[in-house]
Amino acid sequence: MKKKSFFSNESRENVDIRDIDELIEMGLDNDEIAKELGISRKHVESLIKDIDKDF
Repeated sequence: MKKKSFFSNESRENVDIRDIDELIEMGLDNDEIAKELGISRKHVESLIKDIDKDF
């Protein structure tokens, strides 16, 4: 099964939904997730909002 991911314009790499979900489960906040993935906090918030809307 192909990984579902969102394209990050900032890092020019795919951001995997499972990576974001795993970091949230580990207890990281949006700032820490942004640093880990190399994207902005606003972009993390937008991705989480999209994920919540889709699932």
